[in-house]
Amino acid sequence: MPCTGSAPVPVDTITLSAAPYGDLCLQARPNPATGTLRCLVRGTFITGVFLLEPAFDCDNPDPVTTRLYIHHGDELPAGAHTGTYRPHRPLIDGTIRLVDSTTLDARTARDHRLRIYHRDATSSHRRARVPALIARRVTTVLAALATHWLQRPDLDQLRRAAARTLLQRIGLHRKRATIAELEALIADRRRELAEQRAQLARMTALLADHTSPSSRSPNTGQAA
Repeated sequence: MPCTGSAPVPVDTITLSAAPYGDLCLQARPNPATGTLRCLVRGTFITGVFLLEPAFDCDNPDPVTTRLYIHHGDELPAGAHTGTYRPHRPLIDGTIRLVDSTTLDARTARDHRLRIYHRDATSSHRRARVPALIARRVTTVLAALATHWLQRPDLDQLRRAAARTLLQRIGLHRKRATIAELEALIADRRRELAEQRAQLARMTALLADHTSPSSRSPNTGQAA
């Protein structure tokens, strides 16, 4: 149910099922300006923030998409470029800190083939895949969050806000450039089509001249 506080955007406090791994306490705060949904999750094996954001094709931001980015952690701090540096990244079993993000379709989110990564402190690499048993539990959490996102009454507003945010960031110049390229291609094809039709007309006329009665010899058809 909505919390009553001084925050301009209400926070929904909800219990989600992560069966068979227990329930999750979720505090979900939408951002109506950017279309993101900040999810603070607490459970018996997990605590931390997931940031949900509609996933779009940059060339066609579809405001009814069911594709979803689930970032493992909060908003990136200024100057950071990867999910490794997100604050409040989910902590699993008090030892494994997730990184990066997961992209999925909210309608079919429970896919245990999803790749879940964590910060690997035991090697020189920044990240490594979590063990399979942990991946299954995290995937169950992601599925519960995706289902909640898909069922939210403000889903359309969030998706439209996210689409506008993307368009404001990338601008419309790419789409205009693509249209200009297609128009130039169509103009070239029309010129080519006109040339082909002109050639066909000349070829047809040449055959007609050859087979017309006036082109035959005067003695054609007379007995020798």
